[in-house]
Amino acid sequence: MEQFDALEVIARTRGKVDMDSTPTGGRLFPLWGWLTVVFYSLEFVVSHCLHQAWGLWLWIGIPVVGFPLMTVFLRKDHERTHIRTHRSKLVLDYWIFAACAIGIGGFLFGFTGLYETVENPMICLLVGIGAFITGELARFRPMIVGGLAGAAIGICSFVLQGELWTWQLLAIVLVAVVALIVPGHMYEKRVKDGV
Repeated sequence: MEQFDALEVIARTRGKVDMDSTPTGGRLFPLWGWLTVVFYSLEFVVSHCLHQAWGLWLWIGIPVVGFPLMTVFLRKDHERTHIRTHRSKLVLDYWIFAACAIGIGGFLFGFTGLYETVENPMICLLVGIGAFITGELARFRPMIVGGLAGAAIGICSFVLQGELWTWQLLAIVLVAVVALIVPGHMYEKRVKDGV
C-alpha cells in the first residue's frame, strides 16, 4: 500500500491544490541538458580540435545562461498554487547538491589539474544518478533508464585518460542527451497530455 505525506492526502482530498511529484518546472531537465550539450560541445571543439587551453573554462557558460533562464521558468510555474511533497523536496535537494558539487569541483579540479581525470566522469555520474532518482520518485521509466545509462557512461568515461581525456567532454554531452534531454522532453509531453 502506498504511503502519502499528510499534506498530500489533505490536498488531494480537498482537490484545491496541485501537488509536485518532481521539482517545480518540468522544462528544467531539457534546459540544462541543451545548455550542457552546447557548452561542452564548444569546449570539445576549442580544446580538442583547436588546442586552446582556455576552452576548458567554457563550462562556466552553463550556469551563467542557465540560472537566469531557470528563474524565469520557475517564476512562471509558481503562478499556480502548489505545495511540495517529501518526494519533490528530496529530488530538489539532490539536484542542488549535484549543482554545487559540479560547480565547486569544476573550479577546484580545474586549478589543480585533476579536471581531465576526475571531474568529467563525476559529472556524468552525478547527472545519471540524479536522473535515476528523479525518475524513480516520479515513477517515470524513461528517466530511470536514462539515468542508469548516464551513470554507466560516467563509469566508462574513467578509462578515457591521458591524451584521450578530451573525449570525456563528449561523454558528458551523451549523458545530457540520454539522461536529461530525451526523458525531459518525454516527461513534458506526458504532463501536457495529462497522463
